[in-house]
Amino acid sequence: MILRFAFVLILALSAPPTAVHAQLPGNGDRATAVATRLLAEARDIAATEAGCAHQTDVLIRVLCARRLTVGLRTYYPGFSVRDPSGAFAGFEPDIARRIAAFLGVGIELRAVDPKTRIPTLADGTVDLVIATMGHSVQRDSEVRFIRPHYYRSETAIVGRIDSPVANWDDLSGGTVCLPLGSTSNIIFVRNHVRILTFDRPEQLIDALRFGECHFIVQDDTFFAGFLADPDWASKFAIKFRFSPQPWGIGVARDNSTQFAALLDALSLAFHADGSFIRLAQAHRLDVSFLRSEQTRLADPACLTPADAPAPACLAPPFDTTGDAADVSALAPYVSWIERGIADRFGVTLDLSLLRDRSTIGLLVEGVFYSLALILGTQISTLVLALGFGWLMVRGVAPVRHLVGTLTMLGQVTPLPLLMFFVYVLAGGIAHYSGGVALAAAIFAIGLYNGSNAARALGEAHQTLRRQAADTGFGRVVTLASAQMVAFLINAAKGSPAAGMIGVPEFLNVVTDLTANSRDRVTMHVVLLVFYVILVLVVIRLLTWVRARYFTVERPI
Repeated sequence: MILRFAFVLILALSAPPTAVHAQLPGNGDRATAVATRLLAEARDIAATEAGCAHQTDVLIRVLCARRLTVGLRTYYPGFSVRDPSGAFAGFEPDIARRIAAFLGVGIELRAVDPKTRIPTLADGTVDLVIATMGHSVQRDSEVRFIRPHYYRSETAIVGRIDSPVANWDDLSGGTVCLPLGSTSNIIFVRNHVRILTFDRPEQLIDALRFGECHFIVQDDTFFAGFLADPDWASKFAIKFRFSPQPWGIGVARDNSTQFAALLDALSLAFHADGSFIRLAQAHRLDVSFLRSEQTRLADPACLTPADAPAPACLAPPFDTTGDAADVSALAPYVSWIERGIADRFGVTLDLSLLRDRSTIGLLVEGVFYSLALILGTQISTLVLALGFGWLMVRGVAPVRHLVGTLTMLGQVTPLPLLMFFVYVLAGGIAHYSGGVALAAAIFAIGLYNGSNAARALGEAHQTLRRQAADTGFGRVVTLASAQMVAFLINAAKGSPAAGMIGVPEFLNVVTDLTANSRDRVTMHVVLLVFYVILVLVVIRLLTWVRARYFTVERPI
């Protein structure tokens, strides 16, 4: 009896885990079950006439239309590329097709870009976007991101191999080119790096190749294919990376609760069962992030008792606003003004640039540069006009001819070309900085308008000579005072052109800070009002000076 009991005990201890434990479902199975249940519930609603007549959720709309409309990028090698026939290929189109297959509906693929991918969600043109869209805190107010995320990248700065740039300090004062809609714009501005924006990422490659841009910026995943080309990689390289960003499938914020819950569960299931990894490998993409996510999300703690993804297991969105200490004292008042105007007038304002200390500091710096620029252009225009004019009137013949030729060149050369020429000279003499750019712009604008004003002085002198009148220089200035005032006003109006050579004046700063914003109107209206007021002040001041100190001859 004792031997029989011992034998049974040994068998029990050596047996595999009980059937109950062996059949416990993993996170992938549980997530799939949630998605299946949500789909069944939505199908029950869509099966009724009332359900399709009153579509309360995007999921119901998709099932009633029996079609899923997805927004995709047209050129992002490995992720989404559209060929001349209009067909899409890549990791993201494959994800879209997997989702449509799970829903049991047809699929329609539409082209979007960084400027249109969020608006097309908001207006219902597409049901979801899978378009290399980084999940940022700022975008959370515009779009609902599906989590867990389906990919991650870092922002890379690419330049020539022989370039010494290796960090932010090396890049400070320089210029980079990046695509419109990039969430990293504000980071460059904070590090005193100028930005030029392009409509599409593929334009960056040509800009780098032909020397239009010395450095280009995009997700490191975008450059993977180019770096695999030995010829390209022998000339260009990633200088440094920053800001790792998770990529998320996006759905509209409104009327998408059921749809988002289903896609959240489906995304977790695709991680758990390796679907994301297999689809990425098919397009030769780096799968290190996907493997780490698969391992992490396999933890039973990554599902709540309701079988929803646990928040602690979800990667946080990327935050470009900085830490809480960066929030300005104006932030509550800014929100109050935005809400008040929206409620009273139905007008949506975006004053978000006034919420952070860093952006306010940049705006104040831009205002300072603009004021210094206008004051400087007034002085340089006046000094060059009077100097050139005096030499044209009182100088010896060779000097008069030389100054006449110089002012004629300044008069006929377009201001942008003159500005660029001075930019090149200044860059060759001194290390290019905001101060050097300011001085160069002041000289260029002064030379352009001063040359025109000096020619007016020369013509006034000729007029007085023909009339056998007093040709004293004071008399010449009085006769030409109207034209001089006009060119001084023109110098004030032309000051924003200094932004083209890197002067961090107000227009430049606002353009850079709002480059990735869907709503630029508010800050550009503020910008317009600012410059209108400045120019009006210049006009009133110059008009008063002319009336007070110059007696203008009236024609007989």
